[in-house]
Amino acid sequence: MWAYYKFEFYQFITNKKNIAIYVLLLFFSCYYALKIAPTYDPIEKVDESEIEARFLTREEFLNTVVINDGTHHFTRFAAAIFPEWNEYDKGRLDAIKQNDLKVYAEATYKWYGYSDKMIFTRGNGVLFYHPRYYTFGNNYATMDGHYAYLYSASRYKGYAEGNSKLSINVFEERTALQTLQRLLHSYLPFILIVSCIFFTVDIVLKDRRYPTLLQGLPLSDWKKLIVKGAVSLIGSIGALVPLSVGLLIIGIQSGFGDINLPVPIYFSAEKSFSNILLGEYVLQNMLIIIFWFLFIISLLLLASVTLKNEFANLLVGCAFVIGELTYFGRGNGIFWDVQWYPTSYVQVGQVLSGYRNYLYGSEAVTFVNGLFVMAVCSCIFLFFTFLISNHRKFKLL
Repeated sequence: MWAYYKFEFYQFITNKKNIAIYVLLLFFSCYYALKIAPTYDPIEKVDESEIEARFLTREEFLNTVVINDGTHHFTRFAAAIFPEWNEYDKGRLDAIKQNDLKVYAEATYKWYGYSDKMIFTRGNGVLFYHPRYYTFGNNYATMDGHYAYLYSASRYKGYAEGNSKLSINVFEERTALQTLQRLLHSYLPFILIVSCIFFTVDIVLKDRRYPTLLQGLPLSDWKKLIVKGAVSLIGSIGALVPLSVGLLIIGIQSGFGDINLPVPIYFSAEKSFSNILLGEYVLQNMLIIIFWFLFIISLLLLASVTLKNEFANLLVGCAFVIGELTYFGRGNGIFWDVQWYPTSYVQVGQVLSGYRNYLYGSEAVTFVNGLFVMAVCSCIFLFFTFLISNHRKFKLL
């Protein structure tokens, strides 16, 4: 069996399609690091001029306003809330001038917490989040701003209470590890899962090119399928190698970051955030991505022995990747048990950070449920593959 594994692995790494996938991943990784990552422009960033303009405008208002019986209630409201707001902004400005990033982090987490409380609960439609949340066509700008401010408050609190080395790049999440965190929250899981599909789509059906050689091997068809699945899994995990080159380049440019940096996790039940370590967050992402690999490989092994067509395998795999588009919508988790659909866990980083629950209005799209669903589905696919491969009428070639 070990000899067959080495044979399959050699076939895998010399396959021109697989080589092309690794080369493409390397190219896009380097392109992202050199062209896209340097242009990253977060909404919540360290902008001294913006803080100062906001502080001076409020300070001018507080120095000139006169409150009497005829004062408008909005003016009274502003005069009541601006002093504490400006206290935090002044603390941020002083910290920047003194280059005391620890103090800046502490003042900033208090600023975000206070800002969200004023805008979301007491704003009365006259206070708003950062203008960039209010893009054309965004009907959920207030909810997006609310989530972002609570996220930022939790993140800066973690900076203030932690022991990590702080910098502007850390605050703006530009370091290599934080870039990885952001990519896991966006399209990196898609890239890895689709790569796994392309690695696996022909791993069974390619044997039709040399049937005589393989028919003489003293292995059952089931054992051959298991070896093929193991090779595909190792190859899919290997896709992380060319992608890591881009992170190395980003680390040289902007710093590598620290595995002890905080990552805010949203808990729907409490409607609040709690921080975990960046290293723990990345490991959890990698674990569920590996479970996704197992899911895709077991699915495509079953498709290979039943459909016996590479294009059909590709369609089946991609259908599961994009399946969430057919039912996703804000608040749909209230009406549907979306936590039992494997397709609900494609956005791996968003699931683990709690953002997917925030969008669905659910509490059940979680890391543990994701692992459970992936594991159960994989076992079901493998069980039917085992039954088919052991049927006397079944032929692998």
